[in-house]
Amino acid sequence: MKPALRRITINPECSFQVRKDTGPNVYNIWHHHPEIELLFIRGGKGMQVVGDDIRNIDEETHMIITGPNLPHTIVYDTSRPNGVVEAIVVHFSRTILGDKMLNLPELSNLRDLMDHINQGITITGNTLERLEQIMFSLPEADYQDRYFMLIESLHTLAKTKDYQLLSSAGYTPVLTSKDNTRLNLVYDFTFKNFQRQISIQEAAQIIDLSRESFCRYFKQKTGKSYVEFLMEVRIGHACRLLIENEKSVAEICFDCGYNNASNFHHQFKIIKGTTPLRYQKQYFQRPDTEDACDLLDLSMVGTTNQVASFLEVQN
Repeated sequence: MKPALRRITINPECSFQVRKDTGPNVYNIWHHHPEIELLFIRGGKGMQVVGDDIRNIDEETHMIITGPNLPHTIVYDTSRPNGVVEAIVVHFSRTILGDKMLNLPELSNLRDLMDHINQGITITGNTLERLEQIMFSLPEADYQDRYFMLIESLHTLAKTKDYQLLSSAGYTPVLTSKDNTRLNLVYDFTFKNFQRQISIQEAAQIIDLSRESFCRYFKQKTGKSYVEFLMEVRIGHACRLLIENEKSVAEICFDCGYNNASNFHHQFKIIKGTTPLRYQKQYFQRPDTEDACDLLDLSMVGTTNQVASFLEVQN
């Protein structure tokens, strides 16, 4: 497992980096870097983790913006038919805008944007379509045009309301390279095994900690317990299966790692505020479903504490 602090190399002829990547699993490592990142993805369905936010990616196009040193990763659905992901990524420092420029009264919206991206944001609606055109034109543009296209992208983002904040405002990780490597191991293990029964002891062994030390460590580094994290991953997967509408609720229950329907329904209702069948019905009745399968708004994370002791029995 490579260290998760990513070093971004920028061409000395440019003030920021633009890259196009194609493959089955681009950007699928839990990592962070001091640069701001604009990431636009085509064809990559799965699940994303940004800071302490976990949510599904169910659309063909997806865009996130992450602030300096905000950890993030994307875990792709390996069962998708073509398995090909196209991604445009832009890395830049806030300094390319200049403090004097950002302090201009006309650019108050841009200053607000710079504050919001510290939590990470995801783009929706018509703004997503507009930015797709700009982002996928960047690699072929000359250096001067790239700069003005980046400014145009930031201008579009500063004006739009088509976005959602991702990580919670209080999320302030202090992660060393060792922490990132450890969390990568735990995340990788969880995403590969959440469809079966997992005990806390088993997860703790992945990074050679005792059960008690692991619980303290994971909570300290992520802001949530491992039980809460595992539950969010499982319910997020359940939401996607409900929307695909190819399996019964009973089948989905077992596909998500639950061994009884009562436990599944209980946890689903705590996180989503409704039952699986009602969730599915509401999704298909909505005229605009682009946000219906988001796993969890972090304002709801506190409610998962209600089931911590209940889940503890199983682990």
